[in-house]
Amino acid sequence: MKKIIGIVPASAMANSEESSMKDHYRLCNNYIKRTVDAGGIPVGLAPCNGWLTEEALDICDGFLVQGGAEFYPYHFQVMHHAITRGKRYLGICLGEQLIYVYLKLRSIVEERGYEGDLIKAMCDYVAEQSSDFTLQRRIDGHCYEKPPRGKEDDGKHWIKIVPKTLMHRVLGKDRVFISSFHRLCTPTDQDLVTINAWSEFGDGVVEGTEYGENILGIQGHPEVDGTLPELFDFLCK
Repeated sequence: MKKIIGIVPASAMANSEESSMKDHYRLCNNYIKRTVDAGGIPVGLAPCNGWLTEEALDICDGFLVQGGAEFYPYHFQVMHHAITRGKRYLGICLGEQLIYVYLKLRSIVEERGYEGDLIKAMCDYVAEQSSDFTLQRRIDGHCYEKPPRGKEDDGKHWIKIVPKTLMHRVLGKDRVFISSFHRLCTPTDQDLVTINAWSEFGDGVVEGTEYGENILGIQGHPEVDGTLPELFDFLCK
């Protein structure tokens, strides 16, 4: 039976002074196409005011989290659901960073204590911080111009896959050539996630992370041209 894969959208939610018509969620066709190619049934998840219903999460067998600019409550809901329910998860770009960010925020609020809903407590903590707050590491030299169709290799660089990781078992490769459009990455000074890929620039930039046997993240964009179908097969098979 084919697996239902929840495609988690990128988001742009306007502040209270702007028109509500500017609030929107975006699904990129590339993610949908790779899911179909891998034999999955893609279903776009539609948050309401930044939150997903539990029923929407329940119907999914796995989750594909798109790249994007910032996190919203639904990102943490998806990550929490995938981990606690043992469902497969593939995070790309922002979706890869989400693995560490979710686990770090959860550890912070659990250590200081909270009442009620965990995800709300995590979001409340973020809201208390300054506008430039981030748990990721800021980097340079990894945000290439998005190339036109047919010239996807112009926006790529090589990354090294760490042996004996889930990523290495899934890909069966020691290095891959992948599209790169990011200004942030998971920090190295942490022990919450396993680092499974590094930039070959020698700049210490994390290019992938994982958690357990079901949670897999890659910083680059394998959805751009479909040259790494193994990642989507992992999600959909």
